[in-house]
Amino acid sequence: MSVKKTLLKNLHVINPTSVPALIENTFVAISGDIIESVSTVEPNGEFDVVHDLLGKIALPGMINAHHHLYSALAVGMPLPKNNPTNFSEILQEVWWKMDLALDHDSTQASFEAGMLDSLKAGTTTIIDHHCSPSYIEGSLTLLAETGEKLGLNTSVAFEISDRNGQEKFEASLQENIDAVRKFSSSPHVHPMIGLHASFTLSDDSLKKIRDAANTLDSWGIHIHVSEDKADEADALKKGYGSVLERLHKFDLLNENGLVIHGLHIKESDLELIQKHNVQLVHNPSSNANNRVGMAPNQNLNKLKSGLGTDGMQGNMLREGKEGMLIRSSHLSGGEDSVDYMRLLFENNASIASKLFSGSLAGSRKLGYILPEYQADLAIFDYFPRTPITESTIFGHIFFGMSSLPCDVMTRGEFRIKDYQLLDVSEKEIKANAVDQAKRLWSNFN
Repeated sequence: MSVKKTLLKNLHVINPTSVPALIENTFVAISGDIIESVSTVEPNGEFDVVHDLLGKIALPGMINAHHHLYSALAVGMPLPKNNPTNFSEILQEVWWKMDLALDHDSTQASFEAGMLDSLKAGTTTIIDHHCSPSYIEGSLTLLAETGEKLGLNTSVAFEISDRNGQEKFEASLQENIDAVRKFSSSPHVHPMIGLHASFTLSDDSLKKIRDAANTLDSWGIHIHVSEDKADEADALKKGYGSVLERLHKFDLLNENGLVIHGLHIKESDLELIQKHNVQLVHNPSSNANNRVGMAPNQNLNKLKSGLGTDGMQGNMLREGKEGMLIRSSHLSGGEDSVDYMRLLFENNASIASKLFSGSLAGSRKLGYILPEYQADLAIFDYFPRTPITESTIFGHIFFGMSSLPCDVMTRGEFRIKDYQLLDVSEKEIKANAVDQAKRLWSNFN
């Protein structure tokens, strides 16, 4: 079976953290789902399909390093009558009630609606952290299938917690184990072991998770760490120096893992993260919304943090811009800043390429419009009023390219063309989301 050859021409390519960052009037040759060449000279050979992009501008398809697709139906959800006053109350009164109300149909609608929002914003890879305690078995397969349907690269994990009792703890653990075994050889699905947070897991539960994980050929955890000071207080109460020290003691940290937030970690925790080569992911808009604090600048820089939305949105350009503005409002004279363009385009690319290049799945490079990388592109019909140069790219990306991309390609195929979703009915996804949201809100209340 011959491999499809695709040529994109008349395209201005921006790889924000590469040298050169801008390549004008470019030809991008694609073989199957992999970029073969990026050049200002038209390549030789025959192509099955040629797309003239008419001088549009392409960014690499963006990567969301931490998402909760299950929250997609919560947009506009009525607030509880007793307005939560702290993070623990927000979890108990909002998110833990909502995720418990999810069943198969509302979960599927959440996946589809959340992925649609992400794809239309130019996000082509989602590292998701799922929770639906009333619908556990098969939920990660459904997540993977929905990603396949819409053409996204999807990392799957189910949130393990003690908060819903032993039976659901066991079922959640098994769902993760089954997913790792099922998808470890998939090039477009990356399975992880999802833990909610240290403060919702006992020592006995952590031991069970570790013992189960050690039956696998390869694994990594995906866990919220030190999002709120209460998480650290709980670890101290349980006899550990910190949340990360506790995870270390149970041998749950390794190079395949993701720790999310890390707002209140200590200097010794930085050393543990670096020792195990585990990856930190920053979620600025969620942190601001929950009023839990802000990760120190030096920590994000030192640890080469990734960037995620934590279920707040699917638009990574907006997340980067919001993160930058939130942080700039707190900067004092002489303090190091955080380069959100680097978090979004360099660090996230490194995280995703590492995760999706498992020993069984083979090499999978994500996050750049360069040879040997997967052909994931977000293409903008953007008219720059000032020249795009190496020194002005930041401003054009975060302040100029604020509209949605007109075209989105994943795996060498256009999924969105002229702002329209191809092959899958956007109208049906939206209508179903409305219907399921009504049901969800009814169950929630």
